[in-house]
Amino acid sequence: MVKAYSRGSEWRQWDLHIHSPASFHWDGERFGGDAARNDQLVDEMIAAINEAPPAVFALMDYWTFDGWFALKRRLAAPGAPVLTKTVFPGIELRLAAPMDARLNAHAVFSDEISDQYLRNFSSTLRLELIDQPLSNDALIEYARYVGQDKLKIHGFEKTIVDRDDSTALQAGYKIAEVNVDSYKNALRRVPDNKAFGFMPFSTNDGLAKVKWSEHYAYALSLFESSPIFETRKTDLWAAFCDIKTDGNREWITNFQSALKDIPRLAVSGSDAHCCRGNGTNDKRGYGDFPSGLRTWIKADPTWKGLTQALKEPGKRSFLGTTPPKLEKITQNKTFYIDRLKVKKNDDSTIGQTWLDGTEIPLNPDLVAVIGNKGSGKSALADIIALLGNSQQSAYFSFLKRDRFRGKAGEPARQFVGTLVWVAGDEYTMGLADDPSPERVELVRYIPQGRFEALCNEHVTGKTDFFEQELREVIFSHVPTDVRLDALSFDQLIDKQENSSRAQLNELRKSLRDLNDQIISLEDQLHPNVIANLYEKITLKEKELREHEETKPQAVEPPTEILTEEQKLASERLAEIADALERLSGETRQAHAKRQVVGQRQRSLKNILDRVELFKRQYESIAIELGEDLANVGLKLEDILTLTINNSTISIFSEQISEESAATAAIAERSSTTDAELRAEQKLLSAALNEPQQKYQMYIQILKEWQSAHDAIKGLITEPESLLGLKRRLEQIKLLPDRLAQKLEDRRNLTREIFNSLEEQRAGREALFDPLQKLIQRNELIREEYKLQFQARLVGSTDAIAENLFSMIKQARGELRGDDDSSAAIRSRFEKYVFDKSDDAAHFADDVAKLLSNNTGYTNVPGIRSLMRKDRRPEEVYNFLYGLTYLEPKYTLLFQETPIEHLSPGQRGALLLIFYLLVDKGRNPIVLDQPEENLDNETVVSLLVPVLNEAKKTRQIVMVTHNPNLAVVCDAEQVIHASFDRKNRSKISYNSGSIEDGTINRAVVDVLEGTKKAFNNRSQKYH
Repeated sequence: MVKAYSRGSEWRQWDLHIHSPASFHWDGERFGGDAARNDQLVDEMIAAINEAPPAVFALMDYWTFDGWFALKRRLAAPGAPVLTKTVFPGIELRLAAPMDARLNAHAVFSDEISDQYLRNFSSTLRLELIDQPLSNDALIEYARYVGQDKLKIHGFEKTIVDRDDSTALQAGYKIAEVNVDSYKNALRRVPDNKAFGFMPFSTNDGLAKVKWSEHYAYALSLFESSPIFETRKTDLWAAFCDIKTDGNREWITNFQSALKDIPRLAVSGSDAHCCRGNGTNDKRGYGDFPSGLRTWIKADPTWKGLTQALKEPGKRSFLGTTPPKLEKITQNKTFYIDRLKVKKNDDSTIGQTWLDGTEIPLNPDLVAVIGNKGSGKSALADIIALLGNSQQSAYFSFLKRDRFRGKAGEPARQFVGTLVWVAGDEYTMGLADDPSPERVELVRYIPQGRFEALCNEHVTGKTDFFEQELREVIFSHVPTDVRLDALSFDQLIDKQENSSRAQLNELRKSLRDLNDQIISLEDQLHPNVIANLYEKITLKEKELREHEETKPQAVEPPTEILTEEQKLASERLAEIADALERLSGETRQAHAKRQVVGQRQRSLKNILDRVELFKRQYESIAIELGEDLANVGLKLEDILTLTINNSTISIFSEQISEESAATAAIAERSSTTDAELRAEQKLLSAALNEPQQKYQMYIQILKEWQSAHDAIKGLITEPESLLGLKRRLEQIKLLPDRLAQKLEDRRNLTREIFNSLEEQRAGREALFDPLQKLIQRNELIREEYKLQFQARLVGSTDAIAENLFSMIKQARGELRGDDDSSAAIRSRFEKYVFDKSDDAAHFADDVAKLLSNNTGYTNVPGIRSLMRKDRRPEEVYNFLYGLTYLEPKYTLLFQETPIEHLSPGQRGALLLIFYLLVDKGRNPIVLDQPEENLDNETVVSLLVPVLNEAKKTRQIVMVTHNPNLAVVCDAEQVIHASFDRKNRSKISYNSGSIEDGTINRAVVDVLEGTKKAFNNRSQKYH
């Protein structure tokens, strides 16, 4: 009657309450004295059981096991029909109860129990009033013992009962009651857990009618002795299983307390009193559950399967039309693998069998593949991943070069695999082929190498694979009205952050300009610059003194009477001297004017360039906003217009050009006039007598001396003159205040940059808000794991150090060597959490101060002396204050702890929680040896609940060398992999359910090291 079930534990209907023709309450022909006719009735019963949907039945005849004995005899007879279902023996009784209503009780037994134990059970039961063992004779005696008033209630006359055994037996069936202690004792005396108490609760004559407030001890004793209860109310079923619902939330705690906090299996039987009903509650046949409340149990249809369901009723039972997982499979057949097949190619030339002939049906829940190292576990995982077109082939451990694919694809190219899906689709590939990047990934594969890369390298910053996974999942939960037409997370971010990125670019451009100014100020404030200025002033003053000492000796005007010609020449020479002096002044003014005009020309060019840039930006905005403007029915000019007044620019340009031309003309005219006047001066001087010539020479030399004197003193606009140098010195004295203001301006710019980055972070945080709300509805995540997504502005100290030290030397103080230098950066970075703009500005200042303090100079502003060859200080400042090392990143918090601070085992568990509970994908998940990163405590406290929750919605294949992990994680199917290493001929796979004995042994092993982690959970497994 019992077969092996290679697919493991599956959801099946169980009807644990039917009757047979041996029951006194039977709606049809009952067994009689004709053996042949009795066989026909049993055959009808077998046919009805085989045809009915349930896979398991339990005969619950009133007061007797005769129906079970008749079924066993018939099945053992030659020519008997084949029973394709499992049937357990059972019995329905009536207990003496402290209440007006009647109280029924059942017992269900293993189908492997001996007939003698069943008879012993009956003989252990004692009837109330007469204190006799249960038998037909005792029932007759019971009926004759009671008075007329009791018999009359049930439609019997005492006079008839006293003289007619048949009537007395019928009366005994209806009114007899069993002593409750004998019922519990009879159950205890059945050995090897081959019998369970089975109490009706909210069904006919159930325990719910007992008033707990008045008969608490009585009711509680039956709760303790009954692992199975019968109810047709889903809230009660959930309460027995310790599952909170809206309907039982207010009273489930007290209810479970009465059960000693040990969940119980609750079922709804058909209570069929005929083989085939008429489709109504009035006449129910086998498998006709009242109101469609079918009993489903996820276990092998065996006594061991029932035993396993008793240990985990919440996971392994369901009351209703269809279990949610079966509904999900029916609605999503394309996401569940039905079976895997591997065979040799038709033209294979190798003699080894290896994987040839492998065909494994897969359970749609949790499949555990176990075996020793090299037994073929990873082979199975890799093949499923390959045929499911997983893009993780780089992490294959079996289907790779130097292993099954060898160096030239051998022997893998000799084999083909086929993955058959529940929907009927099949996909076949050669085992030497690679997954196609063009095909959709149908299986999510997490091999050990990928597992480590995701959860460990994320922490060290070596890869961003984990964040990529987070982004995919977050994007899958973003509502369509937010997602719009973006096809990926990166596209969505590009659209969302387009304006803030443009703002960042502008801010960083302004920062670059500001840093250029700061470096110029720092350079000017260098002590060497100031010392050089003082030295130049000293030299200029010395030059002026020396020049004053060369002032020409005064020559008195000649006293003799001049000729008319000499007089005219002398007067003209005086005029020329005055003219030359004026020309010198005009020339100097022209030079100053040319400087001003040059500055105006440069400013005008800057204006024109910036206006042109702004015009291009405006045109770019028009293009970028085109689609958005069209979506809201606007044009850019409706909200923004750009007007460039070219006429004003032209007028100013013409004015400056005219000024430049006029200044140039003045300079050219002055130069020409100067030459002409000097030539004339030379001719006129020749016409004078010697005294007059000496005097005119003196006048000329004096004027030249005065010009040189004026040139040395200079103007404040002439940087190399004495006045210019002194003015420069006065300006430098004001530079510290200017530098301080520039530094504050830079801090403010950094704060603005941070705020722009923070705006991006907040925008990204808003994207995972729907996902966060979704996972918060999961009680396990909310209460136990406290799993939270977090978008943070993060940076890597290693990356910061690497960038900085590529630009500056590491030879002094805290910046001596890689280790000390990196530690100096790290200590400053870790002072801040970067959740406000001041953190960013202060960190940049701290590092800038660190650099400045280690230049080797005291009170020397700037860092120029630290720079490596061909590197400039502005590169460092732009990097530090531009915050390019901070960016919005997604991460996860687990029990309020960031992933970076978790142990490797916790990170591994977190990754699995993420994939199994949060990932919206429906594809099967294949995990290859996840326990490498998971200790026993983590497995028990974290992984077990996660897998149990995840398998409600997805198919999971878990590869492990530890059978305990398969057991504790409550795998529905266990596939044992083995390889004939001696003959190197065959990898074989045997699959089925976890047996009860294996559960006990494995859990005991795990408990030895993880008692603390189990806490109250251990009770469920004992």
